[in-house]
Amino acid sequence: MTSVVVLGAGALGSVYGAWFAEAGAEVTLVARPAHADAVNRDGLRIDDQPPVAVEAVSDPAEAGDCDILLLASKAFDNAELLSGYRGSAQAAFSVQNGVRQAEPLVARFGPAAVGCVSLVGGTLGEPGHASHSFDGPTLLGDLSTTTPGTATAIAQALPGRKLEVHDDIAPALWSKGVLAAAAMGVVGLTRLVYHRIFLMPETRDVFYDLACDGAAIAAAEGVELIDGHGPFQIRALTKESRADAHERLRAVGEGMEAAGETEVRVSILQSIDRGRPFEVQAVFGDLVDAADGHGLEVPTLRAVTRLLTAAMPGESGSP
Repeated sequence: MTSVVVLGAGALGSVYGAWFAEAGAEVTLVARPAHADAVNRDGLRIDDQPPVAVEAVSDPAEAGDCDILLLASKAFDNAELLSGYRGSAQAAFSVQNGVRQAEPLVARFGPAAVGCVSLVGGTLGEPGHASHSFDGPTLLGDLSTTTPGTATAIAQALPGRKLEVHDDIAPALWSKGVLAAAAMGVVGLTRLVYHRIFLMPETRDVFYDLACDGAAIAAAEGVELIDGHGPFQIRALTKESRADAHERLRAVGEGMEAAGETEVRVSILQSIDRGRPFEVQAVFGDLVDAADGHGLEVPTLRAVTRLLTAAMPGESGSP
């Protein structure tokens, strides 16, 4: 039996934890006390499916060695969770946002760490209950530091799910990172549900500028963005004219509206709803740091990063 530890099991970590359990793994969730208590009492519920039996703890020190470790917390909780977890892992991956999301795992688990891009969506309702809100794929890939075959081993532990193993995960990591900065930047400043940002020319403009800033940083890093899953096609978007980009983005918003996808609240908006901090450094700051290393201006990305930092609960000032 495969053993799995999910560090920071909120919405997305709970969805993956349930998937591993359904595949026959022995799963331990490290979650906030209310969620852990509800899971231990009533099982883990995903949507309207029957409860899944998993173990849940609130202290990472109570989770032991595992075959696979999943880091699913917000990035600002990484240090506490990774230092508190005292076990070892044969494979480790993260479903967090940010182009550098694998680095904390490499520092902690060395050759067990792989790169991952999760296009799965989840929201957390009442304790013990999560929703699987978007059924995208999970992309995995060994890093230059990874023991070869580790990403494939993780994929094999989730049969029947949408998993892909990439020989080079960097283009996917950067493509999602650029898209996340554009989407979360506009949503974070406007507080709009997702599809609305594509229906107005003003918000489409800022989305496009953020995406182009991110693409310039990726190019300086020697990474070519890719047109992967979903309607955005970030590589094509950042190579076409502003007018063509407006048409592409407007079509995305109208398509979501026609499909009834009108209540999608991306993770930064969920944080705002709960009065929690935003992942400014992981999503935006790491891109700005990379731009600084190449002497790039990226003015829209810098402005949005400063504004979101100033807007964070309990925070003030600029990066």
